Amino acid sequence: MLSQHFLQGGVDDSGAVSVRANRGWGAGHVTKTQMQLVKGPGSYVQLEHDYQGSDHCANIKAINPSIAEGFGRTGIYMVNYIQSLSRNFSFGIETVVQRPSADIEEASTGYHAKWVSDKRDWIATASMQAMGIVQATYWQRLAERVDVAADLMLITLPQKREATASLGAKWDFRMSTLRTQIDSAGKVSTLFEQRLAPTFSFTVG
Repeated sequence: MLSQHFLQGGVDDSGAVSVRANRGWGAGHVTKTQMQLVKGPGSYVQLEHDYQGSDHCANIKAINPSIAEGFGRTGIYMVNYIQSLSRNFSFGIETVVQRPSADIEEASTGYHAKWVSDKRDWIATASMQAMGIVQATYWQRLAERVDVAADLMLITLPQKREATASLGAKWDFRMSTLRTQIDSAGKVSTLFEQRLAPTFSFTVG
């Protein structure tokens, strides 16, 4: 039964306390808890439950749920469900409810789709949020140690219309990894990681 439990905690030099705990219930059910306590604003509690079925999965999540005022009166609550409709295609739906206070509530529902090739060497996704945000991603394995990926985000709000795109690649070598990315704003970023030992690596960004 110990393999069904996970508990991790830590304290940094500023006095912030972080805790993570997982509990497996069998048959694809896992409950997860995350907590961070800091001096001043920034503390949070996150509770979630995952279910993994043979061809579907579901998740419910609560961030900073109110306890003193009654559960559900304030906080952020998310529910999502993904169903595999064929060997290559999955479709999902997600609803987010935000309650910054007991008398204010904002709710939105988004839709997600995922396509996977027969050889699992490329993956394409598309998502649409009710607030007017559309995102599409594409990942392709070009060789055993070379991957490329692209991301496109469209914001179509009445007061804001913009689009951002990025293209990235990753090369895996025997003892190192190189990642690079360029976006539509002209920003170029690169990260190189050299593994000097199984538990020690040197990174340059």
